[in-house]
Amino acid sequence: MTHWMRFACCLLPAACGPVPMEGGVPAPVAPGSAAPERVAREPVASEPIAPAPVGGEACPESAAGAGYAHALLRLGCGGEVLPGRAGWSRDGDEVTLDFAEPTGGPTGAELVEAWPPLTEPPWLGHRIEAITVLPGGSVEVRFGGPPQAPGTEPERLFADQRLSGVPLAVREGDARDAIDAGQTVLTRHGASVEYARSMGRPVRMVAFDRLYMVVFAGDAGDAGGAAAVELGRAVAADWVQWGAEGARRAAAFTWGELAGRCGASSLAGDAEGGRARPAPAEPTVSYREGDLPGLQLAERIVSAIMRRDRHGSTARALAGSAARPSVRAAGGARPGRAQSDVAAVLRVESGPGHPCSLHAEVLRALEAWGPMRAAGAATVLVGEAAVFEIGPPAPAMRRERAIQPESYHIAELCHAAKSCHAAGPSGWPQ
Repeated sequence: MTHWMRFACCLLPAACGPVPMEGGVPAPVAPGSAAPERVAREPVASEPIAPAPVGGEACPESAAGAGYAHALLRLGCGGEVLPGRAGWSRDGDEVTLDFAEPTGGPTGAELVEAWPPLTEPPWLGHRIEAITVLPGGSVEVRFGGPPQAPGTEPERLFADQRLSGVPLAVREGDARDAIDAGQTVLTRHGASVEYARSMGRPVRMVAFDRLYMVVFAGDAGDAGGAAAVELGRAVAADWVQWGAEGARRAAAFTWGELAGRCGASSLAGDAEGGRARPAPAEPTVSYREGDLPGLQLAERIVSAIMRRDRHGSTARALAGSAARPSVRAAGGARPGRAQSDVAAVLRVESGPGHPCSLHAEVLRALEAWGPMRAAGAATVLVGEAAVFEIGPPAPAMRRERAIQPESYHIAELCHAAKSCHAAGPSGWPQ
C-alpha cells in the first residue's frame, strides 16, 4: 500500500468501527475496539432521490453518452443516482458502497488504493473525514461539512469515473493508425471519429468529459452577469458545430449557477491581481497548446471582440481591450497567464459526477492561470467535449478489408484497359 492510503482495512468484524481523521489521515482502529452495530440493508438512494431499476432511466446515448462501464454509480436522465457496478446507501453523512459479484473492477482495499489523493480531483470541494474498508469489499466514506442541498448529495461523487478504480486509456491525438490496425480505441480526436464512422466501425459516445470555459482579464463591471452569459451562448452555438458529429454541446449551466450551489463565485487575488493592469499593446487570447477545441474557441473569442454588436461590446469590456488580439498557444501542464493575455481558454475534467467537484476544479484552474479581479463575473462556461469508444471491425468487415486492396487494383487495371470481365471467386478476372 502506498504512503497516502487513508483507510483502515477491517480484517475482523470487531475492527470495523469509524476511523477518525488525524491531520487528514485516518487513525488506525484500536485493536479490540467495539464496533457499532451495523444493520444489513439493500442499496437504496436517500430522499429526495428515488433510483429506478437498472436501465429503466437510461438517457438516449446520443444525448448523454453510453456512460462509463466501470463507474461505481451512474446518473439517470433526470439527474437521479442509479447503481453502477456498486450499490449504495447513505446514513446521515456516511455513504456505503456495496458490491455484488462479479463487479468488473476492484473493490475494498484494492479500490481505495486506486483512488486519487484527497487533495486531487474529484475530491476537491469535499471534506472527507474517514474512509473505511468493510468485510466483503464494501467501502464506507464519511463526509464532513454542512448538509448538502438537493442535487449535491455526496453519493453523486461516486458517479465520477476517476473513482471507479479502472483508469481510462484515452489515446491523445490522431488515432487513425490504431483504427486501421483494428484496435479498440478511446479518443477525443474528431477526425479519427469521423474516419471510423466512414469505415463502418462501431462508434459510441461515452460521455462529455471536458468542460471548456473562457476567463477574461478585464474588470467585468456591467459586462458581467446576463451579458456575459449571452456572449457565452452565442460563442457556444458556433463552437459546437466545429467538432465531429455529436462531439460537443453547449454548457448546461452558467458559472454563477454552479458557484451559487457550491460556494463563492470570486477568488481572492494577490496584490497584483487587485490592481487593474494596463491594456497590452498586442493583446492575446491563450489556449492550451495542441488542444484543437481550445484553439477553435480562442479564435471565436477573437472574432467576438471584433464584432460591432452587443456581444462585441461585452467581449471588449470583459477583455479590457478594444484592440484586435491574436491567439497564443500556451505550453505546459498548467499554462499560466502572460502579460499580453486579455482572455484565456481553460478546460477541466467534467463528465457525470458531483457539481461541487466541478466547481472546485474550475476554481483551481482559475487560480493556476494567474491573478484576477472578480473572477466569477469574468468567467464564462462555454461547452463540453466528448470522448468516444471505437470498437474493432466485425469479422465480415475484416475479410472485406483484406480483399479491397486487390479489388481496387483490379478495377484500376480494368479501367486503364477499358475492358472489364466478371471476377471469379478469387477476385481476379476470369
